[in-house]
Amino acid sequence: MTLFRFYVCGVLLFVFTGFSAQEVLNKTLLRADKHYIRKEYPLAVVDYVKYLESFPRDYYASRQTARCYDKLNDPYNAIDYWPLVVESSEATEEDYLDFAKCLLANNRGPEAKRIFSFLSKSKNPTVSAWGKTYLQPSFAIEDTALVKLFELVNVNSSQSESCPVFFRDKLFFILNTLPGATDYKAQNALASQSLKVCIPKDSLQFVSSLLFDKLQALNLRGQVSFSKDGKSMFFTRVLSNKEMGLKSKTPFFKHQLFVLNLASLNTPFPEISEFEHNLHDYNTLHPCISGDGKRLYFSSDRKGSVGGMDIFVCTKTGLGWSVPVNLGLHVNTNGNEVFPHVAGDSLLYFSSDQRPGLGGLDVFVAGLSGDGKMVEVPAKNCGAPFNSRFDDFGVYVLKGGKKGYLSSKRKNNTDEDLYYFISRE
Repeated sequence: MTLFRFYVCGVLLFVFTGFSAQEVLNKTLLRADKHYIRKEYPLAVVDYVKYLESFPRDYYASRQTARCYDKLNDPYNAIDYWPLVVESSEATEEDYLDFAKCLLANNRGPEAKRIFSFLSKSKNPTVSAWGKTYLQPSFAIEDTALVKLFELVNVNSSQSESCPVFFRDKLFFILNTLPGATDYKAQNALASQSLKVCIPKDSLQFVSSLLFDKLQALNLRGQVSFSKDGKSMFFTRVLSNKEMGLKSKTPFFKHQLFVLNLASLNTPFPEISEFEHNLHDYNTLHPCISGDGKRLYFSSDRKGSVGGMDIFVCTKTGLGWSVPVNLGLHVNTNGNEVFPHVAGDSLLYFSSDQRPGLGGLDVFVAGLSGDGKMVEVPAKNCGAPFNSRFDDFGVYVLKGGKKGYLSSKRKNNTDEDLYYFISRE
């Protein structure tokens, strides 16, 4: 009898221990999903990897792990998980597309091309577009006869330099001391970015300047834009829910647009006003004011977006700015369209991580309608060498439309640097 009781207790202990272990794993996966939904990818990936230790062939957890690493701009770790995903019977065409993009980022072009060839026959227009575009013979080939690209001298460093603009014959750009993924969700309000100023010696050589010291001390994030009349600078700040007067059990942060009156810059309290169409529940960032000062372009994930970040435009009125309008499907996708720049009031340059490209963020160009509110023909990928297998963004085109500057992670996928380009087209 004693042995029987011992046996029963042992069996029950084994069963309950099994249930307990499974419960822990289920909670681990649930916690990972919650982190993922909140875009807390560093935390999510830890829990997904922990779950995979017990279920190494799990399709869902493998896919989520790969996606987390993609979000973290870490294709080198993501490539360990995508093969497990596409080997599953549950794999979708979208999984194969993400795997191909990851292969590009890992410099495995021939393997990616085979997948793109397969995907070009897809009935899904978004998927097939990637396949068809990448199979164009000249798409990914650098044509230095048409476009030449040069790295800037005395500007690029071990830190990240991005989003170049010219104002009063000087180069302004963003210096980021905490480079990483090009993400558009504000995790905190830490001042890791600042505006820097350089005086050009020629197109490639610059000398650092202490001019505009108050601008250089301004707390901002990402791309800035100066009005042509020199009266205003549009920029982005990160605000906490407390600063925006919103109560929340979980603190959160959002990008919001502001306008600086440059005439007040050297006064004790420079005049900074909040953009009237900021929405405190959404991100609004990457401003670009048109040359005539009549239109303001920016990126936002507000209602009316196709998905992710979209580019919107509003028009100057007698009382302020009109209600923002989405630029439509010839520009925006269910991915992220960011860093808008208008050249000559007729061409819109921007970057997208969803439109068919060479990998990461690619630079696209689209013709604007006469009033600048519409794009009537699908945006065109600028191709190589303008684009690379990593993030390319923050274009600034000089007068004449043939020369300009851009920022790119093409060196090592983490360090953003500035480049000068000359186009002969």
